Amino acid sequence: MRDGKTSVALKRLHLAKRYLENAREILKKAGVDRRREAYVDIKYVSVASGTAYLSALEAIKALLILHLNLDEDFIRRKVKDISVYKRYIGELKIGKDRDYVQGLLKDAYDILHLGGYYRELQNKKAIDAGFEAVEKIIKFVESYLYA
Repeated sequence: MRDGKTSVALKRLHLAKRYLENAREILKKAGVDRRREAYVDIKYVSVASGTAYLSALEAIKALLILHLNLDEDFIRRKVKDISVYKRYIGELKIGKDRDYVQGLLKDAYDILHLGGYYRELQNKKAIDAGFEAVEKIIKFVESYLYA
């Protein structure tokens, strides 16, 4: 039987997967201009980017709960800024994987949160790369939860 923190972490990971799936469905509504290799409707790109970024954060929360024994209430109150996520990732004892996760989170933040959500980035390759970073974060966290 799984302990309490593992159960909570699994719930967070499941939520991350739901967010990512929702983001993909939203992004489909944006449409693609094949000549420009760009998503067309900025509203859907923005919403999808924000949702995918939230997916990355939920997956990271699962990792923090599992490895740093942070409870959900603490995370809700204190872990609100990208710099705080980075600091806690830096405290994880996961070896070289720490830099990998930091890099993926930076990619998700730069591409999806700043570019797609705030700055109306429509470049298909860039947005898709942001989604790929989120997917890699989820797979990485999943490998630690099921190890």
